[in-house]
Amino acid sequence: MKRLLAIAAVQLPSDTPGESNAARQRANFEAAEFWLKQAGKRGANIACLGETFNMVGIEKKRRTVPLLTRNAHAEALRRFSPIAKKHRMAIIAPITAMIDDLVRNVAVVIDEKGKFAGQYFKVHCIEHETDYGVVPGDEWPVFKVAGAKIGIQICHDNSFPESARCLTLNGAEVIFWPHLMSGWGGEFMDILLRAPAIHNGIHHVPVCYGCAPDKSWMPGMLLGRSSIIGPDATILADAGRHPGIALTTIDLAAPRIAEMFTRPGSWVWKPDMLNDRRPDTYESFTRPHKRQQPIRASKPQ
Repeated sequence: MKRLLAIAAVQLPSDTPGESNAARQRANFEAAEFWLKQAGKRGANIACLGETFNMVGIEKKRRTVPLLTRNAHAEALRRFSPIAKKHRMAIIAPITAMIDDLVRNVAVVIDEKGKFAGQYFKVHCIEHETDYGVVPGDEWPVFKVAGAKIGIQICHDNSFPESARCLTLNGAEVIFWPHLMSGWGGEFMDILLRAPAIHNGIHHVPVCYGCAPDKSWMPGMLLGRSSIIGPDATILADAGRHPGIALTTIDLAAPRIAEMFTRPGSWVWKPDMLNDRRPDTYESFTRPHKRQQPIRASKPQ
């Protein structure tokens, strides 16, 4: 029996209007609200925004972030729960927010009934985030919404293959990756988009930001390329470089099939991959690591 799921990767604009930080945060919420409504009208069962969408275009400092984000969590629920309920569409809203007096990079999950379903705190925070007070998480939760088991990794989490593997082992069928990656946009980034799907036999959903419609994307800009990627690494939908929505319907009951993966013939890949794992040999993954001194790249000669 088919298990159809319409996924929307909502690629918001990377430029934010407004003369103050508060005005820019309001503009970010309004843009998210507009694009989520579009995703709902187009029939999405679940929609995801980009990383910390509420703080895009805002300078982040330790003394200002707590004040700016103290109401962000409540604001996300206030604005997006009615949209989720109206369109029967689960929503993943990644924000910077004060939660229990801690600054968090958090993905808020709202189910298709408009109810708060839980949240994921980014585990692998970069130094810039911790400098302005972000506290990392330490769990890999999986949420059941819109008839699917979903996991979330945020930006730098995808630098570590263990992130998506932990979510897979916890039961995730679809892994969302809201991020703020920029770069050359070539082979490196293309592989990074697809790798979690290949390694784990899941659908992977990167979600980034688009450059202004009247500008050409150039290396160094936020990547764009919000997409839905199948378990065999096929890109099923791609939003390109400008604001928009990548939307497609997947069948969770149609797994990746492999020929001669661990035995002759065609078999479903994921159970064999999980069965052939050797966790008894993986001690080095959790062995304490002595922090190394960062090394600055050499100056050009």
